[in-house]
Parts: sequence; C-alpha cells; structure tokens
Amino acid sequence: MSRFRAGVLALLLTCAIGPSSATAQESEPSAETTATQEAEAPTEEADDRSALTDPEEEALDALAAEVASGLRCPVCRNQSVVESNAELSREMQAVVRDRLAAGETPEEVEAYFVSRYGEWILLQPQARGINLLVYGLPALALIVGFFIARKLLHKWTGAADGAVPADGSPDLAAEDEQWLREALRES
Repeated sequence: MSRFRAGVLALLLTCAIGPSSATAQESEPSAETTATQEAEAPTEEADDRSALTDPEEEALDALAAEVASGLRCPVCRNQSVVESNAELSREMQAVVRDRLAAGETPEEVEAYFVSRYGEWILLQPQARGINLLVYGLPALALIVGFFIARKLLHKWTGAADGAVPADGSPDLAAEDEQWLREALRES
C-alpha cells in the first residue's frame, strides 16, 4: 500500500506542479520576441490612426456602405452587397471602398459595376427605357382598376334605381302593400 500511496502522491504532485511551471514559462515573453514586436511596430503616425478615430475614414466607410447597399449580390437572391455574407460580396465592398478612396464618385462606382454585370446589379433600376414599365405599370393598374370599380358600382346602383318607378313609389306586392297600409293606420 505504501508504494501505491507514494505513486499516487507523485502523480498528484506532477499534475499540480507541471501546469504551473509551464504556464509561468508561457506568460513570460522572451527578450527576442519583444524585440521582434518592437521592430514590426509602425513608426508613422498615420498608421496609428484607425477608422474608428479618423473622421475621414469613417465618412469614407459610410459612403462605401451606402453605395454598396444599392448593389445586388450576384450570389444571393435579392440581397444587397452589404447584407450578404458571400465572399464575392465582401470583395465587392472592398472594391467599392478602394474606388471611392481613389477619388471616384458614387455614380462612377455604380457605372463600373453596371459595365461588368449589367443593369441587373442595381437593386433599384434606373427610370429610363424599358425600366419605365416597372414604374408605370403599377400606376396604370391603379387607374384602370379605379375606372372598372366605378363602372361596376354605377351599374349596381343603377339596377337598384331601376326598380323604383318615376313617381317615387316602389312596386310592392299586394301582401306587402296591405301590410304597409295596416301599419300606417295603427301609428
């Protein structure tokens, strides 16, 4: 039994001491690693500024997101490039941002994508040419529907008006006329 206890005690000590010494070695960076990190650190002040602190970068990111939200993802169904998680949409967002950073206008960036993918790439088609049907057909359908409903309502009300004679008294069956006269005498 004593050998068993000694073995268990040795095992417990090894488990208890082993991870702590390994952790201590990992937590202390070597002088060589620190020197490498310092050498790789950027020396220019412009690199220290990020998009979170630079208002120009923030404005550029907002403009890029606005332009990209008007572009359709070629992979996804009816999602904008901003909404999509596809790799191609992320690449398109990067292209939009790079072109805007190079000084192009949002219209020029959209024209670039239209030249590559066709007008289908725009989520909102431009109101010209055959695309006018997209904008005009709903209005035309509402106008035609209004006139059809007006004609039907006029026809239905005209049929009810046709049952009343010219003198204004409705044609009543003999029973109904008798009942009406009795009701008027009682009142």
